[in-house]
Amino acid sequence: MFRNAMRAVLLLATVPAIAAENVVVVLDASGSMWGKVDGRSKIEIAREAIDGMIASWKPENAIGLVAYGHRRKGDCADIETVIPLGALDAGRFMATVNALEPKGMTPLSQAVIDAATALRSEERKATVILVSDGEETCKLDPCAVGAELERSGVDFTAHVIGFDVNDPSHQAQLRCLAENTGGRYFNARDARELDRAIRGAVGASTQPPPPPATASVKPLGPATITQPLDVQWQGPADDGDFVTVVLPQAPDGHFTTYALVPDGKDSGTLRFDMPATAGTYELRYVSPRREPQVLARASLPIGDLEATIDAPETAIAGTTIRVTARGPVSDSHWIGFAESGSGTGAYVSGHYARPTADRKPIDLTVPARPGAYELRYVLNESERVVYSRPIRITQAEVMVDGPAEVMAGDRVTIRASGPVDASHWIGFAPAGSDAPAYVNGGYARPEAASGSVTVHAPFEPGRYEYRYVLFEGEEIAASRPVTVTAAQATLQPPSSAAADASIRVAFAGPRAESNWIGFVPPGGDGGEFEDWTYVPASGDAVDLRTPAQAGDWDVVFVVDGKVIARERVRIGG
Repeated sequence: MFRNAMRAVLLLATVPAIAAENVVVVLDASGSMWGKVDGRSKIEIAREAIDGMIASWKPENAIGLVAYGHRRKGDCADIETVIPLGALDAGRFMATVNALEPKGMTPLSQAVIDAATALRSEERKATVILVSDGEETCKLDPCAVGAELERSGVDFTAHVIGFDVNDPSHQAQLRCLAENTGGRYFNARDARELDRAIRGAVGASTQPPPPPATASVKPLGPATITQPLDVQWQGPADDGDFVTVVLPQAPDGHFTTYALVPDGKDSGTLRFDMPATAGTYELRYVSPRREPQVLARASLPIGDLEATIDAPETAIAGTTIRVTARGPVSDSHWIGFAESGSGTGAYVSGHYARPTADRKPIDLTVPARPGAYELRYVLNESERVVYSRPIRITQAEVMVDGPAEVMAGDRVTIRASGPVDASHWIGFAPAGSDAPAYVNGGYARPEAASGSVTVHAPFEPGRYEYRYVLFEGEEIAASRPVTVTAAQATLQPPSSAAADASIRVAFAGPRAESNWIGFVPPGGDGGEFEDWTYVPASGDAVDLRTPAQAGDWDVVFVVDGKVIARERVRIGG
């Protein structure tokens, strides 16, 4: 669909004869662009950066816009030429960008393929600037796609900007796509870096390569893993230039940790964190627009730091343990649980914490499933496990019990014992359902190792289970079957009463907090009502105020919006 649309609009588009370059911007509008960086959505930041690009766009350069993931969820064919290649209409361009609402998948490779194919069919040399925040999600390999496009003879270059792409393997995919088409890769971690990256990519697309330049880098002091290092630099400070530290054998343009060179300066000092593994590295001044990209190198030995975790050898599932950790401190490091023998990047979701100070005690929630685990001290999310120790998680003693049969919508007291945590719950779930299943309103949090909770039974009759569930839906620690029968109620109001008078209505029926008793017009379904009151947790009668209008009225017992009992009362007359 996209290929045909792109070909059609290019056949109709008239690019001015003065156009110096043809540039197609491919913008990621997949659902992940609603993710936040420094408190703002990525799509908002991208719109702002593109607005800055458009404000300084040279009119002799033609521009087009392709978006993907903006119309449908789960559709790898959701790729659209939203503005065909042609002279810039700044107002239309930004109105179109601002109207994109991220929704779906990330078919970035197919978007580049389709753009290249359409451009080749029109025999127009062009550059694609791809802005993406993550990995390909539609079963194509960006690296292989770039290589195949280059082999096919397409006169085409892709400059790629990875925005908030933290996974090194995803960065490598995007970089490879760019390099295999003769383009450049720019990384951006926040709004400022995205603005610089887009300016750098536009410069690489529309301006001649900059002349040769020199640079220098020098460490100011010894380097230690994960710790900040001051680096003195001198260089051309083009958009996208950065100083990084990499292994000596790393290809030009690659990076680990880095800092962007600031605008408007040709020298200064940068400060950024070192990698997580000790060894001999290389400081580099990298200018992505230039060839060669690396303008300066300096050898840099990086020393190690020790880390330890003091913790018990065993822990009970679903409980909390206190550990004491010693090692590097950063909000990208974590201390927590991983399954025994799992890979460096493995972890148990929700069962880790960030080190905030050396040797400060940390409380960790113990995973719900018994077995062999490791407590790990991990640097830079998953770069290196600097310390690990085994820990065995044992089965918690858990019990849950209640009446074998209950009425729909009634209050039920469930007895239970087990671990206490604000994310555990005790209550109803459909029989045989998965651990995350629950009945809305039919559960409560355990407040003590043993005791009881009171909840309301499901409103729909059927087969259910009492459950003691750990960490919302991580594990069903205990369960017992229960049958929920249809709700039934009786009402005993007086057969007649004066208007606007107080009466007492005896009742029997289910006592969920949302159930109510009140006056409705004869035969009414509860949508229109006069005086009413919630069904109390105890007692067998309620007080109501009769309607001011004389005539026949019904007193009704309502459960989950449905009238399950009614009695006629004559008011006045």
